[in-house]
Amino acid sequence: MRRYFPASIWFWNGLRGRIPRRVCLAFVISILAVTTIVRIHSFVLTRRMERVIAGLSKLQIDQSTEKDVKRAVPQMVLWQWDGKLKRTPETGEIDLGIEQGYSIAISNESGWLRFGRLISPVVSCCVNTRYTKDGYENNWIMALTNLLGYRYVYFSASVVLLNGKVSSINYGIHDRLVFPRQIGALVAVKSTHSFWAPHQIGFEVTSMDDESPQFRVSKGEHDLGAAYTSDAPTELKAHAFQIVLTCFWGLRGCSTPRQIAPLLFEDAERIQKDAIARLRSTDPCPARIVEGRSRYLPDVSVSLIESEGWRQEPANMEGSLGSRTVTDYKLIEALRGFPPRSLKSIEVRSSIPFPGDYTKQLPNFGPQWPERGKQILLFSNHHFDSCQLVPAVPEAIAAVRNTPPAPRRSEDELVSGLQ
Repeated sequence: MRRYFPASIWFWNGLRGRIPRRVCLAFVISILAVTTIVRIHSFVLTRRMERVIAGLSKLQIDQSTEKDVKRAVPQMVLWQWDGKLKRTPETGEIDLGIEQGYSIAISNESGWLRFGRLISPVVSCCVNTRYTKDGYENNWIMALTNLLGYRYVYFSASVVLLNGKVSSINYGIHDRLVFPRQIGALVAVKSTHSFWAPHQIGFEVTSMDDESPQFRVSKGEHDLGAAYTSDAPTELKAHAFQIVLTCFWGLRGCSTPRQIAPLLFEDAERIQKDAIARLRSTDPCPARIVEGRSRYLPDVSVSLIESEGWRQEPANMEGSLGSRTVTDYKLIEALRGFPPRSLKSIEVRSSIPFPGDYTKQLPNFGPQWPERGKQILLFSNHHFDSCQLVPAVPEAIAAVRNTPPAPRRSEDELVSGLQ
């Protein structure tokens, strides 16, 4: 070895010297000190977040008072509206009196931005940066930063008061710097009375929404959202506040929302499984989903219509002449809202989106070509993934007539999806 590789022997002996050992030891101690300090800082932030979430879990919609808010989450800061909201023809009837609320933000964002400005020259000139499919930076500097435990942390929460009582609760947990924050949350939770959009603009109602109208959970690859009503089952509401934040200061970091909200993730999978089973059953559109829509979708339109029989008509199918099966209906009664302008040549899809996975389809077992004289409930003003046509059984008609809609509150207005 000495004869053929004399330089390597010299290098090895040099590393065994006192000074190199001290340098290596100092380097290791420095790394341990840095990673310990940043993990302790993240741990302190997550403990503050956990205390706020625990306090929010004690509040009850339309029951808890301002004193209860101060007692449960004393960390929150009071904010005021500039003036009372007004009822307008565009948005319809909404409750007045929202004047104040409480909010809080817990974050290491200022330090993270300074760090980003510090490494920006190095990244731009010397580092090959790739981007994940959801648009986030991915390079060795960010990987090393994550390994040392320095991770972006942002938490925001707010409580809206209406006439002295809690009207809305929401919070979001972010692990990425994204604006606006409503769409960048790793986990987001909000309470609601109903689901509505400004100017009565329709939105998508998924099969999972129909399956669990009081406790809706939507999950993606990098986000998990939940919206619950005041009358949702107590056990499910508790799941929205059972959060695990150890990944923010742990060894591996946060990679999926399931790490933070495992119970919410399990709820989403359960709701998805139940929705699939219902849509594959002999009664895919039961009266209970009619009741849920009537209560929690205040802008939904429901019409009682009667089939005038189905027929074949010519159709251009990808450049070739074909035919399609359509049904003509006549209006019997507008039970809620306004009926469609035309009830002629209505075509029903043979397949519907697979709950939770739009890359797949399910057969549509709902009513498609009812015989002449068959009465149907037609839901409109929203885009329904399934059960836009529902058999007009007495239970379903009674649900539309007798179920009072939940109130429209301004803080429940849908901006994007559930959040």
